[in-house]
Amino acid sequence: MRRRVFIVVSALAALTSTPVWAEPDFSGVWNRYPAYPDTFSGMPDPPELQVVEPPLREPYLTQWRAMQKRRADADAAGAPLPTPSSRCLPEGVPGLMGAHYALQILQNPALKQVTVLGEFMSQIRRIYLDEPLPPIKSINPGYFGRSTGHWAGEALEVDTAGVREDVQYADIPHSADMVVHEKLHVRPDGILADDVTITDPQYLTRPYTFTFLYKREPREYRIDEYVCEQTKDD
Repeated sequence: MRRRVFIVVSALAALTSTPVWAEPDFSGVWNRYPAYPDTFSGMPDPPELQVVEPPLREPYLTQWRAMQKRRADADAAGAPLPTPSSRCLPEGVPGLMGAHYALQILQNPALKQVTVLGEFMSQIRRIYLDEPLPPIKSINPGYFGRSTGHWAGEALEVDTAGVREDVQYADIPHSADMVVHEKLHVRPDGILADDVTITDPQYLTRPYTFTFLYKREPREYRIDEYVCEQTKDD
């Protein structure tokens, strides 16, 4: 009788437990989709790669538009303005997810962590699963802030706070209270989508939404070491 009870209990446990392989598989190397034009081609980015104008409050929107014009004029003159990347600074969140260079996603169910590795400057972003986002004021500000996430069906939902105020995606200012919400999911065509929603009432009139798209590279694809070396003219 005891053996029968043990077998029944074991069978129920097997049915109700969640195996580690049940998570959607985002692991691998991904590049932005469609691909960025060659740096020296002079071709403009396709619409999917262009920055969506943010719903900034005034005077920030006017200032942002003026900066974009300055950058365009400088590019046309062959003398691009410095960017955080050209200064060898980490891209931060959500800038890293723009994937100007390849991203590698590592999933570790045992550690309850998803890690994003950026080829450019060997950047590392850690997403801790199944734990609440700490109060913003308790987070030590950093380039990537603090990211926590959870699986919601086939999607990975992530919240990030604590991004340093001097870390700006596409010249867009933000306050210390900014929160970046992401929903990563694989579309039926195999493209990974990262739906981004940024909330920051101090700077934005409404949530700022846009989507990054990625194509998975073959298993044998390897990201290289990219050490950014700042020159004296930067």
